[in-house]
Amino acid sequence: MPEPPVPFDLRSAREAFATAGRLQGEATRLAAPRVDADHLARLRAADAAYLQALTAGRVEHAIAADDAFHQVLLEVADDPDLQVSMDLLLPRLKRMDLFVFARKAFERGENTHPQVVAALERGDGETAAQLVEASFHAAGEAIAVAVDR
Repeated sequence: MPEPPVPFDLRSAREAFATAGRLQGEATRLAAPRVDADHLARLRAADAAYLQALTAGRVEHAIAADDAFHQVLLEVADDPDLQVSMDLLLPRLKRMDLFVFARKAFERGENTHPQVVAALERGDGETAAQLVEASFHAAGEAIAVAVDR
């Protein structure tokens, strides 16, 4: 039997995405000193898939590619508590992501993935983490603004 749908309240987007942003930001900080060439290649590949999916208007593929990008950082951070916390938030974020990414497919927003990769390449984990946090914050704000219209 399928699980019941996750309650969906767009007005809670700010809080959900802010929390996810803090968790992903911390994962990025922890991952930064451990990121190697293979990780950077995986991040770039996920970003390329993300852009390709957005260009094609394939929302679910864009979400999966964005998730893959951030999952690399979670894996490298190697903090089970961060992983479990994100796993708990994901069902809630997924439904909101559909809303955000459907709009991004038509209204091209800023993609910070390349800046995150560049910051990690130069060993600037704090800037990478701030970019990740800002991206999640912007997603929550985009939903909240759209709902307030």
